Amino acid sequence: MHESSGALPARFLRCRRLFLNSLSLLLLLLVPALAQADHGQDDPDEDLARLLEAQVESVSRYAESTLDAPAVVRVFPREDARLLGHTTVGEMLQRLPGGYLTSDRSYTSFGLRGFNRPGDYNSRTLMTIDGYRVNDVIYDQALPDNTFPLPADWVKRTELIYGSASSVYGGNALFGVANFVTLDGADAPGAAARVSFGSFGTRRAMAQYGYSSGQADGYSTDVFIGVMGLRSRGEDLSFPELASPAAPDGVARGLDGTRQHGLLAKARLGRWRVTLAASERDKNIATGEFGTVFGADGTRYVDGYAFGELAWDGAWRADLRTSARISVSTYRYRGRYVLDEGEPAYLINHDDLRGRWLGAEWRLQWRRWTNHAVVAGMDLRRTLNARLHNFDEEPPAVVQDVRVSSTGYGFFAQDQMRLSERWSLTLGARLDHAPTHNAEFSPRLALVWRPGAAQAWKLSAGRAFRSPNLSERYYEDGVSQVANPGLRSESIRTVELAWEHALDAHTRVSASVYRYSLSNMIDFVLPEGEDIGQYQNISRAGTTGIDTEVEHSASTGWRWRASASVVRARINGERPHNSPRWLMKGHALAPLATGWWLGAELDALGARRGPQPVEACIIVNGVLRHAIGTRQELALRVTNLGDAAAYDVPTPGLSVDRVPRARRAFTLDWQAAF
Repeated sequence: MHESSGALPARFLRCRRLFLNSLSLLLLLLVPALAQADHGQDDPDEDLARLLEAQVESVSRYAESTLDAPAVVRVFPREDARLLGHTTVGEMLQRLPGGYLTSDRSYTSFGLRGFNRPGDYNSRTLMTIDGYRVNDVIYDQALPDNTFPLPADWVKRTELIYGSASSVYGGNALFGVANFVTLDGADAPGAAARVSFGSFGTRRAMAQYGYSSGQADGYSTDVFIGVMGLRSRGEDLSFPELASPAAPDGVARGLDGTRQHGLLAKARLGRWRVTLAASERDKNIATGEFGTVFGADGTRYVDGYAFGELAWDGAWRADLRTSARISVSTYRYRGRYVLDEGEPAYLINHDDLRGRWLGAEWRLQWRRWTNHAVVAGMDLRRTLNARLHNFDEEPPAVVQDVRVSSTGYGFFAQDQMRLSERWSLTLGARLDHAPTHNAEFSPRLALVWRPGAAQAWKLSAGRAFRSPNLSERYYEDGVSQVANPGLRSESIRTVELAWEHALDAHTRVSASVYRYSLSNMIDFVLPEGEDIGQYQNISRAGTTGIDTEVEHSASTGWRWRASASVVRARINGERPHNSPRWLMKGHALAPLATGWWLGAELDALGARRGPQPVEACIIVNGVLRHAIGTRQELALRVTNLGDAAAYDVPTPGLSVDRVPRARRAFTLDWQAAF
């Protein structure tokens, strides 16, 4: 794990070689694309209209143009995810500016604009599925890996809103909102299957079916059903500093495995829609977390999530339109920890944390006033029963057993005013009654200037909040964490100036400058030399940065997207852990001969602070895809093409100074439609 200073020149040369190879690979894809971009036969006026009319639903909770939306929003489409071979929603998010993934080999978290605090469980970015709030009631967790109740296969598009959005969504929407719009039966009619085999004994299977009556009278029937399963042996992980009697050479063999299964079922009949989603992931843990015995079999985490939702989307009646939805959800975490009590007599400790909650929402749109688009509503989240249970197996002993119920609700309103042909002003606000019994006020202001049909300038500002979750307030196992019921909500103030411009029918560029300021930030504090920590409200934090992006789609089918970000994040004046100063990323898709596609992804992440500094890394993925007729495809995907030895910052509870990222892996993928 630890490298001497003498290895730095060799590592630098490897990184430089990998960077040059990666750059060459992208140039091979981009140069022919640019050369052929002007030779297509498509109507440029139609292409430009299609580009300008792209819509999102998540910013104001109704469909609107991306250029008119009162926030910076980026979209990643299903077709690009399919051609690149994505399997998780995290892979889709990582393609968008300012976002990055890190993993501690147990969970993968999504960082945005310089913040991805180890152990935060993604609680500052709200995740939604078709507008349904995914973040659970135990951890406020919505991790974009195999624990997420939706694979990339069933996502029609990913919408990422940047900046505070509590004025519409309430808690957790501090750094942004990621909304995953799922497939309808009309998007994927008929039956389809996908089977994959890959490195480290990875096997994955997916089947889906879609049906739509195709009626346009408001009474159409639409059905989509998908099931999937995953099993992987995982890598053998080497941590010499953790050598134990169970692994005297410091290598954990066969202890990184994963099993997962999931379901998505949707049905629409006229204005009514019902959705059911469920997933469960069983993960073996090989990193010796929380004092568990390194190399001993049996430490594992099981995460299960399920929700059912009934929604009604009303039609416009004169100047008014209403919608409503109600949902019931459940989340359960089971942890089994093998602790050293004198080998071979290990002590087995268990976590059994579960929550069940009810959600309800009512919303109306009103357009009676000329040049006004008004949306208002209310929502409720009632935690029916949450339990934090920790116990020893033998001899039996209860360490903690806490039961909690709570209620949170909010009222919001927003008015998007058209001041003139080129100017619009959006004012919005929300008042929440948080589970901590505090009132939270979240305003939003956005001024949009459209100097031309293909261009927009946006100035936005707002406030958002996050209440401490149940795990932060009440969890106490006597080994890793002390409870802190007195935690207060944290809040953020954001301001951003953004520019978006469609240069022509095929090319779009954007840039944004932002400043975020957090107060009462909740962070896990582990005193030096201590093994037990506590979540506390620390003083202040903030981040300032710039995002830039260019996107090109040629009429010949070539398309590419690239972005660069510079970030300066601080917590009490110091650079936080796991915060890169810069990010660069890009991907390209190139049609070769008839039926052949070549795709490539590049992710470059700056150095980050941690218990031990983590060097900058460059990861390249590649995929070669071939269509067999009109109904079958074969694809070979290689992740970490250069087999770069890259690392991530560990989460609290790990005994290692850095965590190795996945090495090079091959996946052979077969897809068919019936």
